[in-house]
Amino acid sequence: MTKAVGFDQKIYLDHLDKTASLLRHHIADEKIMYNLLDGHLIGTIKGDKSRKNAITMLMKIWNFVDDSVVDLRNLALEEYPYLTQIEKKFIHYCLACLAYPFFSEQVCYIGKQFKQADRIYSRTVLAHMKDLYGERRRVEVATGAVFSSIKEWEIVSMPKAGQYEVKKMEISAHNLLFSSFLIEVLLKYYGAGSLTLETLNNSAIFFPFDYHVGIGDLDKQRFTTFSTVRDTVIERNTQIPYSN
Repeated sequence: MTKAVGFDQKIYLDHLDKTASLLRHHIADEKIMYNLLDGHLIGTIKGDKSRKNAITMLMKIWNFVDDSVVDLRNLALEEYPYLTQIEKKFIHYCLACLAYPFFSEQVCYIGKQFKQADRIYSRTVLAHMKDLYGERRRVEVATGAVFSSIKEWEIVSMPKAGQYEVKKMEISAHNLLFSSFLIEVLLKYYGAGSLTLETLNNSAIFFPFDYHVGIGDLDKQRFTTFSTVRDTVIERNTQIPYSN
């Protein structure tokens, strides 16, 4: 069965920021959101089809989130005006990972490459994504779209054509919102109900961000923990409803 790609167009940081800002006031009205975003994006994206596709992607990232993270998204919207630019970028990044498996697969592989070298090559990443998603033109377009997006977000730089370097950013995992997003992204990526503290602190998927999560940084209502001989295991607390 062919795996869905979905992430097939460059997404601008300004458009993500505008989506979050508008959603704070119009979360209950999709039509208003689409109209307002269309008016904002027309200055950057002239083509009607491309603009419509971009709005669909923005809404999927910020509005149509999984039930398990609706409460986190809502809290992110409440805190959004008070977040730093790096913190906002981190939330956008996490929501993109949750919305698009293709995005999370690619950034995770990029992170693995950066663990081995300071500079990576787009052709290596493209070959990997084609192994996962097939030898399709759409995969080439999507791989390029992810690279162009995270470059525009200033997560990576491109010193030479086809070559990328990472721009590291520090995130405080003491904030329960941030540590919860880290965990939720990884639970979805691995398709699991639990993960270890070591996995959380060393995952390649979060390659642009410097952070360290301790036991005291976890939302004790949202997650439970238990210790093994080798590590601490984090599980989602199934007794707590996360969405209304």
